[in-house]
Amino acid sequence: MPKKIIGALIIGQSPRPDLVFPLQHMLPDCDILQAGALDKLTLEDLPDTSEAAYPLVTRMRNDLRVVVAEDYLAPKLQEALTRLEKEGVVATILLCAGTFDHLSGTMPLYKPFKIGLGLLASLQMKSIGLIAPVAEQEKPIKQRWESRGWKTATWTADLGNQDTVFRQQLIEKIQAKRLDCIVLDYVGHPVEQVEKLQKLIDIPVIDLGYLTMMTLANTL
Repeated sequence: MPKKIIGALIIGQSPRPDLVFPLQHMLPDCDILQAGALDKLTLEDLPDTSEAAYPLVTRMRNDLRVVVAEDYLAPKLQEALTRLEKEGVVATILLCAGTFDHLSGTMPLYKPFKIGLGLLASLQMKSIGLIAPVAEQEKPIKQRWESRGWKTATWTADLGNQDTVFRQQLIEKIQAKRLDCIVLDYVGHPVEQVEKLQKLIDIPVIDLGYLTMMTLANTL
């Protein structure tokens, strides 16, 4: 029997083995087919993002970090999704926590933000701590969650540097805002960093990327 093909939708350039490896580990009996929104572009093609309403961090094929606006990426992601579906994927996962409300296809599409919304609602979480990957994303991340009804505390932190300052800031936020959980509004945090963070606190840590991969794996 042929293996099922799962689409991995990248906002930068594919391949991204660092993002896809956890998914492949969860779905050893599936083939993972990648497509990136920026696959056909060069660094020189990317527009300035100084005025972007929602800047997103991603990488080019040479591992160069770039910042690209969500509204610029949206139509290119749609093209990449169409390419994946033409290749026969049975489902696609968006490997980005961006909203992308209008992104859609003919097969099931798993979006981290949408799945996160559903989980938090089912758990009746009221006040959430949002950790952003870069400072430029704090404001739009805060706005989109609060527009859906949540009270938030939003800040930027590097999970790879969970030092004394990191821990103190985390505890202060939890106590001051009476947070019900911490949401990692990003896809790509190493599992060991997330596990280390969970050991620091006694409220749930919800990694949108891992949550979405697990949701996909459990529904296949």
